[in-house]
Amino acid sequence: MSDNKESETSKPELPCCEGDLCRDDWHRNPIRLGAFFLVVLLIQAMDVVLTLRIEDLGNGADTTEKLIRAIGDLTDVLFVVVLVVVIVDFLRRRFIASRESHSQFTLLILCVYLSAASLNVIVNMITLVMAPSLQNASQNWLILDLVLLFASNMLAFSLWYQLADAYLEGGAFDFPPNAAHPDDPPRWIDYLFLSFNTQSTFGPTIEGIRTRPVKVMMMVQTSLSLVVLVVLVARIIVAPN
Repeated sequence: MSDNKESETSKPELPCCEGDLCRDDWHRNPIRLGAFFLVVLLIQAMDVVLTLRIEDLGNGADTTEKLIRAIGDLTDVLFVVVLVVVIVDFLRRRFIASRESHSQFTLLILCVYLSAASLNVIVNMITLVMAPSLQNASQNWLILDLVLLFASNMLAFSLWYQLADAYLEGGAFDFPPNAAHPDDPPRWIDYLFLSFNTQSTFGPTIEGIRTRPVKVMMMVQTSLSLVVLVVLVARIIVAPN
């Protein structure tokens, strides 16, 4: 009996285990909201450019364009909400000594924003693929569209993977250990590398996948990447210089 008590008391305390989101989850990796928001800012900027580009292609009265404008407005509002949440969280951690993880509300806001941003990217992608007015578009504009779609989709899924690895029970990925710093947890650049490989080589390279929801996520990203690379590249080839 005493041996059991000694073993229980001798267990090391796990980092960041006082918040609601990391209870009973030993594999959880904390998210730095500052870096997270910078990536959100990049995604938002690319979504705005793509939305303006699509609006320039049409007359503004088409149902698809109205849908794109509505989704874009929703994403803009959610972007402001994410900004406020990040500022409040920063102030809370700056002036209140706390080891708690990010709240359920913060996680919900991040997921809602990423859902709207991902939907915005998908709708822009479908419109750019199917828009008849793109038949006469120049190669330079189509290359810009391709770069923006590729980059915004890659950035969005890098954040999805980071959220999944942080908050899914047991984690989502197995990353090879860093030889120089074996205890160093994964950073956003590791998830960006994973997202880039999934989008360009159509699958993970050196990371192990732990959960089925993440496998579905990677299948969706690969499918979107195939549409972008195959259809838009074909349009670039036949487009006038």
